[in-house]
Amino acid sequence: MALPTDGRSINNILSTTLDAKLPRITENFFNTNALIQRLLQRSSAGETTVRYDGGAEIRSTILYNGLPSHSYGKGSQFGTNFTEFLTDLQFQWKRVCAEINVDHMDVRKNMGSAAQIMNFVEALAKNAVMSLKNELGNEIYSDGTGNNNLNFDGLLNAVDDGTTYASYGGITRNSTVGDPGNAIKAYKNATGGAFSFPMINTAYGNVRFDDAKVDLITTTQTIWNKFWERSQPQDRNAPGPLREVGFETIRFNGAEVIVDSHCESGTAFLLDTAFIELWLMEGVDFVRRGADFGPNGFPVFNQDAFMDQLIVYGDFIVPGPRYQAQIQNIS
Repeated sequence: MALPTDGRSINNILSTTLDAKLPRITENFFNTNALIQRLLQRSSAGETTVRYDGGAEIRSTILYNGLPSHSYGKGSQFGTNFTEFLTDLQFQWKRVCAEINVDHMDVRKNMGSAAQIMNFVEALAKNAVMSLKNELGNEIYSDGTGNNNLNFDGLLNAVDDGTTYASYGGITRNSTVGDPGNAIKAYKNATGGAFSFPMINTAYGNVRFDDAKVDLITTTQTIWNKFWERSQPQDRNAPGPLREVGFETIRFNGAEVIVDSHCESGTAFLLDTAFIELWLMEGVDFVRRGADFGPNGFPVFNQDAFMDQLIVYGDFIVPGPRYQAQIQNIS
């Protein structure tokens, strides 16, 4: 590892003077995490993020069929058949962690007002939060099959028309009207092509129903730049929830367009986050397992060290795939 070294001689100045150093850490590693941030924003507003104390598995009820409706006249007879119109998407609870491990000697070296510039264990804990969110970002943009199917379920499976992923949430996709499989098909443009607003607008229009419409478009920096080049000045500076917390956004048909570097190259997701759910289990949602053992975590019984894990139980599910769109191979 190419870490810097200090080869200075300890002369008069170095023996009497501390180096100038700010008590802060500049983050130079983690990817942008716009979708996770948006879902956590909705969590604080009491929207879409679902918190449960437990449960054998995750189920989200969807409506997939309508009731018979028709005009009628004098003497017309009504049908008496019962219609099935509700079912559940089924998912399993998943677990994600970030590891916090520290040598006891390092903890002791870092103690005391004369020696400590910043708390080493607190820095580890902050890194763990960012690491965990970064891992969730990676998993949410995948298909849920990673690490032997232990990963959170992701957008690639949820936002599909059935050509790549035949089933979702235990339901097989199909094109039969009135069947649950037809209700969970998303709009997917796998052909893509040169970036254009008409291409984006076609996807946008295909997933708009009544007052439900896309409110977030996540994409790569390269594609975001194309949005910026073609957008009007008022759209480049329009307010929005993510702009308010420091993200640079553009408006397209009222939706925030934002860079999420977990998004695959050449891809854009058009999302209605009102129909996306981040499920978290109470008591195991970004918590340290070893918190009750002290600030350093669990003592390792056969080492002079401590270990801990920041954990989340939950899953990422899309009960409304038809409100979501995916465009691939954008150039």
